[in-house]
Amino acid sequence: MTPQQRLFATTNSPLRSYKERQVGPDSSWADLALYEAVTTLGCFPGAIGLALRTVLYPLLLNSCHSRAAIGAGVMIRNPRNICLGRRVMIDDYAAVEAKGSNAAIILGDHTLIGRFSSVTAKSAQITLESGVNIGSHCRIASQSKIVIGESTLIAAFCYIGPGNHRPSDGETPLIEQDMEIRGGVSIGRHVWIGAHSTILDGVTIGDGAIVGAHSLVRDDVPAGQVVAGVPARAIR
Repeated sequence: MTPQQRLFATTNSPLRSYKERQVGPDSSWADLALYEAVTTLGCFPGAIGLALRTVLYPLLLNSCHSRAAIGAGVMIRNPRNICLGRRVMIDDYAAVEAKGSNAAIILGDHTLIGRFSSVTAKSAQITLESGVNIGSHCRIASQSKIVIGESTLIAAFCYIGPGNHRPSDGETPLIEQDMEIRGGVSIGRHVWIGAHSTILDGVTIGDGAIVGAHSLVRDDVPAGQVVAGVPARAIR
């Protein structure tokens, strides 16, 4: 069964399915009512909208230690499983999604999620430590875990944590095959990931490493090493 088929295979009513998808499988109707009120009021443009989102969005979240700057059009799903540190910034049209009751997303102090980027935990835990900067149009997703160390820079259009579909048996479509999970991604402190790079599931990148633009990283990268290429290899 494809993800699209699973979405519509439920016996729930459309409204109950929407509630579970937006505010979590264990949510109440009161949770949904609060979510709808906050996201509706948060649609205002300009300084008024930013001020409303700063005040209202913490009401939805598990925790928010101080004022967060949340842009217009931001999508937050299952907010009770999301924790924000101090002075977090989530830019316009980004998405932060904790899918499943066991999912958790922790954004450390002064982290930045760039415009049109998404952080998606599918029954997994994703932790961005303090000062992490995610550029625009990135996708950070996992079905196990992702940890990104402090002051790490992820340039635009990066893809981190994708699992692999198991090879087709010749009869079952590839999209319906189970995912091959390899334990998640661990990225150290002060790392720089160049634009358009992909970091596969199961990879560990050490402190201070650099990944060149347009690289495919499928093997571990030692601390301080510079890698580039498809697949990525040490160049310094």
